Amino acid sequence: MHIIHGTWIPDEEHEFTQRGSFYLWVETDTLQGTPQHHGIAVHPRHLLDTALATFLIQRLGQQEATSGALARTLSLQYFLLPTVGNKPLPSFELHRYVAEDVPTEFDLKPWQICCYRVSDVITTLNDIHFIALHAAEDFQLGADLLFWYQYAQVLKGIIAKDQYIPAIRYRALPPPATKGKKAKSSAPSFELHPGWELLSATYETAIQHYAAAMPLVCTAGLSSPHRADLFAKEPLLRHFSECLLHDIVTGTPFTAKFDQQVMGTILYGCLHPAQLATLQTQAPTLDDYQRWLVWHAHFARAHTQAGFILCFRLEEASSADIDNWQLHFLVAAKHDPSLKLSLEDYWRLRPKVRAQAAQSFGQDFEKHLLLALGYAARIYPTVWDGLSTDQPIGCRLTMDEAFTFLKESAWVLEDAGYTVIVPAWWTPDGRKRTKIRLKTSLRKTKGAAAVGSSHLRLQNIIAYSYELSVGGQVVTENEWQQLVNAKTPLVQFRGQWMELDREKMQQLLAFWQSHQGEEPEVTLLDLMKLGAERED
Repeated sequence: MHIIHGTWIPDEEHEFTQRGSFYLWVETDTLQGTPQHHGIAVHPRHLLDTALATFLIQRLGQQEATSGALARTLSLQYFLLPTVGNKPLPSFELHRYVAEDVPTEFDLKPWQICCYRVSDVITTLNDIHFIALHAAEDFQLGADLLFWYQYAQVLKGIIAKDQYIPAIRYRALPPPATKGKKAKSSAPSFELHPGWELLSATYETAIQHYAAAMPLVCTAGLSSPHRADLFAKEPLLRHFSECLLHDIVTGTPFTAKFDQQVMGTILYGCLHPAQLATLQTQAPTLDDYQRWLVWHAHFARAHTQAGFILCFRLEEASSADIDNWQLHFLVAAKHDPSLKLSLEDYWRLRPKVRAQAAQSFGQDFEKHLLLALGYAARIYPTVWDGLSTDQPIGCRLTMDEAFTFLKESAWVLEDAGYTVIVPAWWTPDGRKRTKIRLKTSLRKTKGAAAVGSSHLRLQNIIAYSYELSVGGQVVTENEWQQLVNAKTPLVQFRGQWMELDREKMQQLLAFWQSHQGEEPEVTLLDLMKLGAERED
């Protein structure tokens, strides 16, 4: 039996920017011997060198450019593992396959283990997890690898929603050593390092949740054999997250036109740190850093310290005034998302009652509210229309603006952490679908006996015809044509708004017209088979 392990190990560096790597290793129930390397014992139950490379290629689908290339990338890493009698204890997953008792006491001792450094962490963990679920025969995933896989999925979702910002790290430099009289030095006194920062309430919640659930073996990787303690859980998680974010963002290809647009800005240094390792220390750059600090403080306060979530609710227009859609502003308490309050109701309250209501949404509610609306307006500029007053309650949209909001802006706001409430008819369950349905009728089979002729049999002949349908309701050809001829993306159909796909509706109408006079026949059995195939 083989147990696949993996964990994140920060590099042993004294530089300001510390990197790290994710390492895989494979534990086995077969003893491999106990050699030593540089005075540190090698783990006796794991795959070494060629055996590990072969396992990674044949069982886990890892690729190598040339024969033997993967084996040459393997390296010995150090792990602080439970040890009894100068022997490392088998993992919980492997213990059931070896005849060893579980001791009540043990020591932590460093062991050398042959490891494979993973370059694309999220993709590799996804692939290994998929193989383990569907094709594993003689291997399992260790608790450490499963933990990092699950956390990486959460982190991937946070990054996919762009819940991060460009950042600048300030580093004070020690004064240069001088001999004799102190001379005025031209050496810089600080460095500014561009980077990226995760800024999300979801991220902070995930850090606390996963730090509490992290198996200790995840912290056992050592950056040096001289390190005698395990890594702290939360800092290790944050380091893993920041390094992955850095690799994903800086590894994303950008067009030359975009690079030209951001050339000379802080953003360019964050996107291309290899070309701009540190920002220059002239006064304008320092001013940029100071402005970034102010911007970061306001932005972080609005997104992480506010006691509420800003919500947007789209109210549909009536048929009498189709360009009078309303986008209402609401707030929901973070401690109880079911507690919602529209700003229209909030501003109507008397000052004393209003102050009491604001307590449910955190300190400095109105200040944080205006900040949140301002940041939302940068994503969806129409929100600025609602900020023309000191008591914002919402903004008015035309039908075209409402359609654009539903199609494009609503999901962007949701990904940015806001809550968007749309009409029920826009949700997947509530949408009216245009389609052609079959209208069936039973016909007697020729020569059928009179007895039992009223019963439904598989041999009965079913006659069917085509009908135009919208949301399950039959419509006439004239009604259908009126919908096709509509000039707006949203129309009201029998008292309810719906989105039109004119091209699809025109195709369905042409099909219906070409088969309008037909009444094909089919047996009940064939009709049931056809229905089953369509469900599949």
